[in-house]
Amino acid sequence: MDEMMTKDLEMMKGMMEESGDALMQEEDALFMEMAPKGVFSKGALNSLVKAHNKLTPAFGLEPYPTFTEDATSFPTKFVREIMMIAKAVEDAIGEDVLDPSMAISIEGIKSDRDLAALTARLDLVSRQKDFKKFLESPPPVEAPVKEEVTEEVKEGPMGEEEMDSLFEGRM
Repeated sequence: MDEMMTKDLEMMKGMMEESGDALMQEEDALFMEMAPKGVFSKGALNSLVKAHNKLTPAFGLEPYPTFTEDATSFPTKFVREIMMIAKAVEDAIGEDVLDPSMAISIEGIKSDRDLAALTARLDLVSRQKDFKKFLESPPPVEAPVKEEVTEEVKEGPMGEEEMDSLFEGRM
């Protein structure tokens, strides 16, 4: 019996890994779709990487490697990391830790000029002490939302089944 359970567990583990791989591929495809596309010089990309890498320790990430050549789109991993930073900035803005003008977006980036604007925002965010404190603090716990249950009131006489159900609910 132990051998059978072990086989079942191994089979379930394999299925979960396949499911996780499929989800990761789907997520990668989404990030590839979101990736800025244009003509980006190695210098502009590496300036962005430098600003990005000022924030990576706060997220427990390894520094992103520099680009060795010009590119026409961002690698998926780079998009994923920038989007993670953008989400944290969005959360900090929602908590009034950062000014809304510091919002990070990769939408509409097509040129080195656009990269320079993104680089400047990342650099500005990386210098905000309140943002670093925000990242170190535990996320706020949201109170569970209570749903109000309303009973539908019917006009007229109550049937026997409805009466039994009503009494059972009160016991």
